Amino acid sequence: MNTASHPVDRILPWRQMLTLGMQHMLVAYIGAIAVPLIVASALKMSPADTTVLISTALFCSGISTIFQTVGAWKLGVKLPILQGVAFSSVGPVIAIGLTPGIGFTGVCGAVIGAGLLTAFAAPLVGRLRRFFPPVVTGCIVTVIGMQLFPVAYQWVGGGGGVDKEAFGSLPFLGVTLLVATVILLINRFGSPFVRNLSVLIGLVVGTGLAVMLGMGHYANVAATPWFTLPVPFYFGKPEFSIVPIATMAVVMIVQMVESMGLFVAIGDIVEKEVSEEDVVRGLRANGVASAIAGMFAAFPFIAFMENVGLVILTGVRSRWIVAISGVLMCAVALVPKVGAIVAATPSAALGGAGIAMFGVVVAAGVQTLAKVDFENNRYNVLIVGFTIATALIPVMTPQLFAHMPAWTQPFVHSGVVLACLVSVGLNAVLNGVRPAERAQDEHADAACATMVRD
Repeated sequence: MNTASHPVDRILPWRQMLTLGMQHMLVAYIGAIAVPLIVASALKMSPADTTVLISTALFCSGISTIFQTVGAWKLGVKLPILQGVAFSSVGPVIAIGLTPGIGFTGVCGAVIGAGLLTAFAAPLVGRLRRFFPPVVTGCIVTVIGMQLFPVAYQWVGGGGGVDKEAFGSLPFLGVTLLVATVILLINRFGSPFVRNLSVLIGLVVGTGLAVMLGMGHYANVAATPWFTLPVPFYFGKPEFSIVPIATMAVVMIVQMVESMGLFVAIGDIVEKEVSEEDVVRGLRANGVASAIAGMFAAFPFIAFMENVGLVILTGVRSRWIVAISGVLMCAVALVPKVGAIVAATPSAALGGAGIAMFGVVVAAGVQTLAKVDFENNRYNVLIVGFTIATALIPVMTPQLFAHMPAWTQPFVHSGVVLACLVSVGLNAVLNGVRPAERAQDEHADAACATMVRD
């Protein structure tokens, strides 16, 4: 009998957990392999080395996910968070890898060194938890969803590899519409269990239509090996140099700020309080997982918000389901051919799922902001307005910050980081710094007062 007191800690029947975990893994897979593909292309790696890089990235993503969901020792925030390679690390990784005399072994050393520094710095950064009341987390979640929209729209149009003339053609739009319609119909008429699988079913149906219309690139599946085994130090002994480690440490500091905002925001979404100690455990897990990733030639990790959208859409909050998806990612990493089939999923099918998942993330942010007292505190309106307007600059007009100093680029090109910095800064200046618990109580009292007046 399940005695868990919170849906996040609930253990469901194994068949249900396996199916839902597979759904999470499928949603995350494309994003999980994107970074190693980009890095391998930029560093001109051989097909065999590229396969190894993809497998190690998946394998270590699974390990990082297990750390965050299950927890071990003083590691893990214990929320339904699926971890993946952070896109913000792409630029520094390529720059370090192309530096004469350093190469990819220097990349591995930099990731290991920066990961260990992150783990040790986690308690210091975790003290900033009190700067994240609902007005801040609501802004962050809203921005997260809105900055994902361009990704979904790219999928809807057919993906980045489609010719400009074919982008957005009717077959692509038709597949996307079918997937979105299936998801809506299942959520309206399906049983509770089937509703939980609405995204997976929509993707399967959409992929079937897309293949019939000639979409999907399965030519590379035959050339992909059946089995591979990620081993540490495949590319050689890591080299530790001060400048590469410092460069990667700056990137991971930015990721720590972003991760802290994500932990608190996801806690609000699943309605589970995230304490300062929880934040520290989560940040420490990211650091340790990144250090392990450097040993296996992988990269730093961060939470995949696509999967948070899936949590919202299905309503299933169990962290154990996402832990199962972490195990599945490790398993798929050992069988590259299966991963190649998943990677060949037509982009238009992903577009329908993306529209649904990213849209509900924005709705979750709006729901959090609805609990904020705007009537009696006019500063909150300013905080939300300035935060969203600033955080969407990297999405809508990324060239606006082209002339900013080089050291600021990791900060100004992440909408989530900008949302954290602007909302936290404005809230501290306008509302003052208060303990998170007190701030939440005040927001709750304001909401109750509004209900009484109504």
